Amino acid sequence: MKYIEQIKSILLTFLVLLSLVLTLLIWNYKPDYELIEETQIDEVLVGEQKELKDVLKPYRLLFHDEGQFYGTVSTNVINQLYDHLMTLNTGDVDLINSNISDVKMNEMIRTNNRVTLFFNDEIPLHVFKDILPITDSDLPDGNFTRLIIDYANIDSKNQVQLLFLNTEKKILFGAVAELDDPNLFKEEFITSVTDFSPYMEVERDMRRSLYIAQNPIETIQYRYFIDTMGPLDKYKDILFSDPNIVQHNVENLQSERYTDGTSLMTADTQNRILNYVYPPAESVAPIPSARLLKDSFDFINEHGGFTEDYRYSSMNVKKHNIKYQLFLQGYPIYSKMTTTHIVTTWGENRLFRYRRPYYTIESDITSIHTIKELASGEKTIEHIRSMEDYSLDEIDEIVVGYYLMQDQNQDEEQIQDRDVFLLEPSWFIISNDDWTRISPDKLGGSENGLE
Repeated sequence: MKYIEQIKSILLTFLVLLSLVLTLLIWNYKPDYELIEETQIDEVLVGEQKELKDVLKPYRLLFHDEGQFYGTVSTNVINQLYDHLMTLNTGDVDLINSNISDVKMNEMIRTNNRVTLFFNDEIPLHVFKDILPITDSDLPDGNFTRLIIDYANIDSKNQVQLLFLNTEKKILFGAVAELDDPNLFKEEFITSVTDFSPYMEVERDMRRSLYIAQNPIETIQYRYFIDTMGPLDKYKDILFSDPNIVQHNVENLQSERYTDGTSLMTADTQNRILNYVYPPAESVAPIPSARLLKDSFDFINEHGGFTEDYRYSSMNVKKHNIKYQLFLQGYPIYSKMTTTHIVTTWGENRLFRYRRPYYTIESDITSIHTIKELASGEKTIEHIRSMEDYSLDEIDEIVVGYYLMQDQNQDEEQIQDRDVFLLEPSWFIISNDDWTRISPDKLGGSENGLE
């Protein structure tokens, strides 16, 4: 029994010493870490990234000066006006009228010393503040389709009044803004108003007026090479979380298919249209309009997806859709043979559906310009009044644009098997987010030869 107690004491002492040794070893252990090099992830871009102001552009500026309307669609003039907007010191935005009539809207636009920016659809104030600096800390959750700048007090107060008009919801917000350089604003816009094209107001009984260029319009018919905008693999890398597991199938001469088992990307290779869908993201949960528009813009811009002059054109908040329209030289482009829109559908915290063209209007065949004169606005209105399919009261807008179509007369030897397309200037009727081309042959006009 005596020896057993001694053995226990020796074992206990040994265990205590072993514990101390192990503790010291742990404290002094320095693992031999290998240096892990950071992996550089290359950003995949299909075009140049842009700023919000490049996409949230109006399709028309309309001035009213001394009883006459003047208008322009010039991208350069719009950019100059935006440069001024970005320097304004804008105060609080207040609700002025929550049920403004169409007649009152017409009167507002018809008031002298004003310029109106026409947008295709509602723009949230909380998004536009990234272009127009607003100091209001309690900015209303409002949207607008027209921005009216009243410069009547520019000489006396160095101020302009900003009127944010929502023509669909009949709501009017207003604010006062101070100009950094009122003299430059007057020089670039007020004193040169008469240099722009005269416009006429088309009044409609108890409805919003239409505004249309008064005189015949000299335009150019372009011929363009249209090429595929890089390999489809770029979009595979952008849209799929793990491009390495994506399976690619060429279904026929006009269709290709990419899938990872969850999401699907198809390409119409003849008309150069890409469709992508991620079904698990489908959602009907409400998304605020400002967030919907900003998420859509950020997603496309992250991969340089605004490859041409694409402009915000419509929003369907219920369906989570945002649409962008292709423009050239300040005019919208329409086509029956392909799409000229980018459309995103947002889902649950991510993209659900993406549809877009993947062509680029690569290069103009500069030696083959045909100058064309479109009919005057007055003649166009007379023609529309005579049409059985349309009532002037049902029309949302009348614009000049380009009709994109294949050139059937291209010289195959000269073009060397490259696709050549015509951009034919025409008048277009816009109604319920759809368009109808008025053939120039029905309106007359003339060709002035080659340039």
